[in-house]
Amino acid sequence: MTGDNAETGRLLAGAAKTMASVRYCWLATLDEASGLNARPMGRVPNEPGEDDWTIRFITDGRSRKASDIRRAGEAALIFQRDSDDAYVALTGRAKLRERASEDRHWKDAYNVYFPTAHDLKSAAFIEVDVARMELWIRGVTPEPFGLRPTVLEREAGGAWRIAQN
Repeated sequence: MTGDNAETGRLLAGAAKTMASVRYCWLATLDEASGLNARPMGRVPNEPGEDDWTIRFITDGRSRKASDIRRAGEAALIFQRDSDDAYVALTGRAKLRERASEDRHWKDAYNVYFPTAHDLKSAAFIEVDVARMELWIRGVTPEPFGLRPTVLEREAGGAWRIAQN
């Protein structure tokens, strides 16, 4: 790996480690009045071979967050691990995959959230394809820590690059 590729890889590994170390993240969406709605969410694990930077959640398609995503098509995610001074903010295109119970990512454990046949029809997956990340990870991002984020942006072909601040 070249120096830039090695550095980008190190930053992506730091982000992935932070994200894997927390159970919940914050999902933020824009409402119809351009206000911000944020709520804690638990991720659906990716399957082997899937893009690490597609983040998935299970939700009720009748929810406010589902309406926000249908309309705006964008979302932000925030992962935080205080004990490590590690913070990862992600943004990207968001889409709703309806009929989640028929999807290959569906697990029987999700049935508890959708107890009736009517509820099950409303089950949906939110998928966020991450296009940009801002990182503050002590020991990974440059010092002085917390002064400004390290920003990574995804190029059209899927490769990541360090953006100039």
